[in-house]
Amino acid sequence: MIRSVQNIVVVLLFLSHCFAGEKETPITNREVFFRLCDSTMSGLATEAFVKSRSVYLTAGHDTITNYFQNQFLQNLASRNIDVFVRVESTETTLALNVREASVIYGDAFTESFLGSRKTERKVTLSVSGVVITNNDGKVAWSGSITKTYSDTVLYAAIEQLNAGNPPVTAYSIPELSFFDSILEPAIVTIASGVAIYLFFTIRS
Repeated sequence: MIRSVQNIVVVLLFLSHCFAGEKETPITNREVFFRLCDSTMSGLATEAFVKSRSVYLTAGHDTITNYFQNQFLQNLASRNIDVFVRVESTETTLALNVREASVIYGDAFTESFLGSRKTERKVTLSVSGVVITNNDGKVAWSGSITKTYSDTVLYAAIEQLNAGNPPVTAYSIPELSFFDSILEPAIVTIASGVAIYLFFTIRS
């Protein structure tokens, strides 16, 4: 009977460590922003360019908008919109500005006892734009498009996901509680020791 209980404990501890060691490889924040930029330009091409399929692109001079300017150019060009860098080359001007580029992580949590610590990630890109006809200065379209990407990632992977992070307007990561930062690692260490002890005790 005692040996059966010991076997059960070993199996449970083994399964807990299996959950704790699970691997996830989500895309980096940089790649998420590029995908959101592509989606934003897709929406813009649908809403703002019903008639004209060529445009002179001008972007805000702030750091964040400048960072995404090349993406704007590539994404619009990939949708068969002729993009010019000289205003006299086309009858339409598109002025863009990034209103929000944020990365927000939720509270840390685990899905099972001694499981991997995770957090919800929310990446948001919001771009405002104005389309102007150059010959008369008329505002043909104005508006903003916001795209959001949400997923669940390993808390331990946050630093890796932030590699090459673009400039952002808002950023936050969860702070670990006393239990998460001190007690839980201690429990894991003790559980590992118990598992090893029971393993050799059963074998002997």
